[in-house]
Amino acid sequence: MVIPPLVRPYRGTPAEDRVAQRREALLSAALKVFDADGWSGVSARRVCDEAGLTRRYFYESFEDVDALMGALFEEITGEVRAAVRAVVAAADAPPADIARRAVSRGLDVLLAVPAKGRFVARAQSAGGAVASRRARALDDLASIVERGFIAERAAAAPPLGAGRARVAAVAVVGAVLRIIDSWLGGEVDVTRDEAVAWSTAAGLGAMASVTSARP
Repeated sequence: MVIPPLVRPYRGTPAEDRVAQRREALLSAALKVFDADGWSGVSARRVCDEAGLTRRYFYESFEDVDALMGALFEEITGEVRAAVRAVVAAADAPPADIARRAVSRGLDVLLAVPAKGRFVARAQSAGGAVASRRARALDDLASIVERGFIAERAAAAPPLGAGRARVAAVAVVGAVLRIIDSWLGGEVDVTRDEAVAWSTAAGLGAMASVTSARP
């Protein structure tokens, strides 16, 4: 059960701001514990010890460890989506170049703090709250691709229709993430630049296949 926070200010800091600060401290601590001890090593006690907070503050923000891991996944993938969205929104280059930049920028988010990349790679096989957040993240990425790439392609060719446009977007996201996840998880032994180049090519190829295929 999530414990309702106290609502009075403390030293001029509103209660909701202090709750948010403690929540961020717990998320940061969870990533550190995961990096040191693995997924199974993350517990409320270990996270609270790392954050320097009591268990009461853990349950102030999270129902349980599953909810914490889901929130951490959402925070990290939210950073990736924001980076990708910013590149796509700029749209100042040919689609292939924008796609490569988007993949590269999203990957940079995960490599800036290597534990984030390892967490996301491990999260691909997780259930519970992470699984539902993962589905939502994939849907959001597909929406970015659909609006940023598929719509542009449709403007220069016969309309695709909503159904095929969505399928193309899902195919792009699936192709790109399969390679990136494999690389982050150590399944594919290539350089970072090769991972970006191959995943971009796979995504563009998936989009071309769907958009050009007969219904």
